[in-house]
Formats: sequence, C-alpha cells, structure tokens
Amino acid sequence: MQRLYEQGHRNISFLGVPHSDITTGKRRHDAYLAFCKKHKLHPVAALPGLAMKQGYEHTESVIMPDTTALVCATDTLALGASKYLQEQRIETLQLASVGNTPLIKFLHPEIVTVDPGYAEAGRQAASQLIEQINGRCDPRRIVIPSTLA
Repeated sequence: MQRLYEQGHRNISFLGVPHSDITTGKRRHDAYLAFCKKHKLHPVAALPGLAMKQGYEHTESVIMPDTTALVCATDTLALGASKYLQEQRIETLQLASVGNTPLIKFLHPEIVTVDPGYAEAGRQAASQLIEQINGRCDPRRIVIPSTLA
C-alpha cells in the first residue's frame, strides 16, 4: 500500500479473503482499512475467498471509475483480477498482491508483489526443529520480515 501511495495512487481498492481466515483474511483486510484511515482514503473492498475464479468474478465490484490500483490479498486473487482486467481491456490500473509466487512473477512481472518470507520461514523452522530434536535449543519465536519483490 505504501508503495502504491508513494506512486500517487489515492483510490486503492482491495480484494481479499473472508475474516474466518485470520491471517490471509482478517489481518490483511484490517491492514488495508488501517492504511486507508491513516491516509484518509476511501476504502472499497470485497472479501470473496481464495480462488482465482473469485478474483475474476469480484474484481468488477471493487473497480470504481476513479480506482487506480487494486490490492489483492493473494497472488491467486490477483491472477483472477488480472484476467478480468485483461478481458475488459483495462490497462491503466496497477495490481498488487501478497505472495510473490513464481507463477505471478512469470505471467505478470508488472504486478507489485509482497514476498511474505515463506521460504525463509520454512528454513528457519526446519533449523530450529533439528536443534530442538538434538537438545541444543529451546523453542523461540522467529519473525521473518516481508519484503517488496
């Protein structure tokens, strides 16, 4: 959101996941709403689910005439949104998503993506587990920062 805001976007919509999914749904939607509140932006959001088809089917509901950017809670939603935008020949809208999957980067390198650090989290978790099994460390909390990709 910050990157989009710095690029001049002031009408940023959100396509997300229902709040029953705490991390991908509630937390990401709450972050969007908090950013909008902090920067005095009007929030426009839909929370259809995780599937590409849901991204495709619900993009129209969050695209207003003045929308310049769309943030998707997942890369799969962004793929669906991208297909909708492509079919409608909407080329001026900036897409952003969370995931940074190889497929999204290959098919749509123009999409701004956030890498949540899943690969590093997996490496750190495996390392800690091996250390615990071998009795060399106590459980500890490890926070992996997300990065813009």
